[in-house]
Amino acid sequence: MAVYAIGDVHGCLPELKALLKAIDFRADRDRLWFVGDLINRGPDSLGVWRFVRDLGESAVTLMGNHEVRALSGLSGRPDRAFSNQMAFVAEAPDRDALYAWLRGLPLMHHDAALRARMVHAGICPGWSPEQALERAARVQAILRDDLRIGPFFAATPDTFPDRDPPPEDETARDHFALAVMTRLRLCHPDGRLVWSVPGARGGLAFRPDPDSPYRPWHRVLDGWPEDEWLIYGHWAVAGLTRHGPFLGMDSGCVYGGRLSAVRLDHPDAPVTQVNSPGYVKPE
Repeated sequence: MAVYAIGDVHGCLPELKALLKAIDFRADRDRLWFVGDLINRGPDSLGVWRFVRDLGESAVTLMGNHEVRALSGLSGRPDRAFSNQMAFVAEAPDRDALYAWLRGLPLMHHDAALRARMVHAGICPGWSPEQALERAARVQAILRDDLRIGPFFAATPDTFPDRDPPPEDETARDHFALAVMTRLRLCHPDGRLVWSVPGARGGLAFRPDPDSPYRPWHRVLDGWPEDEWLIYGHWAVAGLTRHGPFLGMDSGCVYGGRLSAVRLDHPDAPVTQVNSPGYVKPE
């Protein structure tokens, strides 16, 4: 059995199928780890969703920020991006089935045998691996609860603090945890989170520039086990990156980059990539 991590697909179904052919993937034998953001921007988001969902137990799929936006919109809090970019979600004939599947996606995955964890965006400095799993599980329980999911999204703040809220403010901590795991890219050197950069539009402007006053979140994440991988996506401009135990999988497929697969059970195996013609221009 081979286990592969695959970067942000963003609706690029032809590239995904080409990548699985390149690695000789067999659903009865192998396993895939998707870092999230299966949808939006590319040519066939619904096709990717259905294809990956139908892989069943052969695939682990995380919730990315675009899945969160879809869930929020379907739960009664559509923002402008949902209204402008995600009509395909609301109009899908199997909308209810897709919505139910989305709500079951985890925010973090852990495989003790492989000594690997996966999150879509990042981990807050100060969180241990166990704390990150606990925080993910709390939010997952809310998103799977019919009575809590709507009010939770309705109460989403417009901005987030740069530090973890105090334990007594459970709602703020849950919103913070969801944002960290699906949206984080940068921190101040002292570990305070950076949610926006002056003059930057969109995630592609969050460049890991050595002259920047900010640092990639994993550069200030002290205490993470050096022998345990932490796999993430969400950062197209950074590309496929490896820094110690941290493996960034988003190689910008939808922007004309590549879709990448890394074999987790044999990390020394060559990275497999397929090229993309690009479907949207970088912001």
